This record gives sequence, structure tokens and C-alpha cells, in this order.
Amino acid sequence: MSAQGATLHFLGTSDSKGVPRFWCGCAVCSGARTTGANRRTRSSALLRRGRETLLLDCGPDLHAQLARLGAPLIPDAVLISHAHNDHILGLGDLLDYVSYAGGHLKIFAPEQVIPQLRERFAYAFRGEGFHAGFQQSAPVQPLPRSGLTVCGYTVRAFEVPHGANGSSHAFRFDSPTHRWAYITDAIGVPDELAERWLTGLELLVLGTAFRDESASVQSRRSLYDVREALELSWARAAGRVLLTHLSHDIETGAALPHGHFGYAHDGLSVELGT
Repeated sequence: MSAQGATLHFLGTSDSKGVPRFWCGCAVCSGARTTGANRRTRSSALLRRGRETLLLDCGPDLHAQLARLGAPLIPDAVLISHAHNDHILGLGDLLDYVSYAGGHLKIFAPEQVIPQLRERFAYAFRGEGFHAGFQQSAPVQPLPRSGLTVCGYTVRAFEVPHGANGSSHAFRFDSPTHRWAYITDAIGVPDELAERWLTGLELLVLGTAFRDESASVQSRRSLYDVREALELSWARAAGRVLLTHLSHDIETGAALPHGHFGYAHDGLSVELGT
């Protein structure tokens, strides 16, 4: 990684159940067990520029994901997209570091997500409020509407539909010379939302759970499938598209029909602009 550029490192690229699914003997899961091909942990990513780092989501595999990096790493900041287990269960490890090791770690989430985090991790929020004449801040802060400046980018969150699972949030990153977006859990993004947030992108990271769910009951779905992603005008307009949040029916070695589309995989590093 150059001193000037940033790198996006994919810590995990699976859907909520991981690959291999522990109960499954399909070809992809069997291959993941025997050869390691398509072995995937829950979705998370690390943005790095020089010594500055930003963690995107913190699922249940976070401890192992960070431990295998080869050197100790404490992120400068953490962004949480929504309060589903596969995106937040690693938060306990981060909160323990803040609480017990005396570390300084900034954790941010969209404002409407924080009450859910407070309910799930109540022990970490007990000290917030006014005490002995001073105010102690909560361990997770609202992401400012104006965005957060980190790793050479201004990152802002925007709410996206998550189908049967309600809503999630995506992140847009802007620098003077480079624009990209990270959107793992969404389906049915309205055109007006895409026009505002998902245009002019050099890179789009997009969650696609399955190859083709056209036969599934629409009301039960919560993510795009690969078939749909390939037809999205705003995805096709991006300079490069990497598909993540992948289920156990996706073989990442398979080619995609559009040359600028590809599959992400655990451990993939992508050089970004500044």
C-alpha cells in the first residue's frame, strides 16, 4: 500500500450463515471444507491508508478476522451499518477493548441504529450520562450527518431498503479524486436514492446473497441476487463492481458476463484512489 493511496481489505464476504454452513453438504460447502475454496466468514472490511484504519461492520467472526492479519491492529474508527447479528456480534470484543484495556476507539452508527445496540449491549452503555458533574459519552456515537473524515475520504451513511429485514445503511466515500460505495444488505433501492448516492462511482461493493432467487417468494427476500445486480443500471455504470455477502450457492471462481463485475473473497485487497 502506498503512502498516498488507500486499500480496501475484505475481512469477510459471506452471508449471515457463513460458508461452509455447518449443516450443509452441498458442493460449495464441501469444497470449502476440503480445499478452502469459497470458505467465507461474515461480511466485514477494513479501509487502510498509511497508519489510519476504518473498520466496516463487526460480525461474529471479527476476532478471528483481525487475529489473522499478522500484526496487532486497533482501528481508528468503526462504522456499523445495522443491528443484525452478522454485522454486530463482534462489537463485544471492541467494547471490551475500550472498557477494560483503556483504549481509545471511536465507534459510529446511524442514529436510529444506536437504541438497538444499547439494548443488545446494555452493559457497555451503563456509564453514559451525567456523573459527578461531567457527561460521559456513550460507547457508540451517532455518525454525523455531514460525514466522518477518515483515510482521506468523507464517509456518509444513507438508509436503504433491506426487504423482509426492514432497512439497513450503506456508506458512500468521497475524496477530491475518488468515489466509491459499500452496500452489503439491500434490495429494491429506489431510483431517486440511487441517483443521489450511487452515481459517479469508481468502485461499488454490493451484497448479492444468491445467484438467482427469481423463484423465491418476493416478500421473504432481503438482498439482491447476482442476476439482478448485473441488470442494475447504477451498478453497471460504476467503474468496478465487487459482489460480497455471498451465500453457499455461489462459486467465486465462476466468470461473470460483465467484465467490470467480480466476486470479492476473504483476504482480497483492492487499491483505491486517494
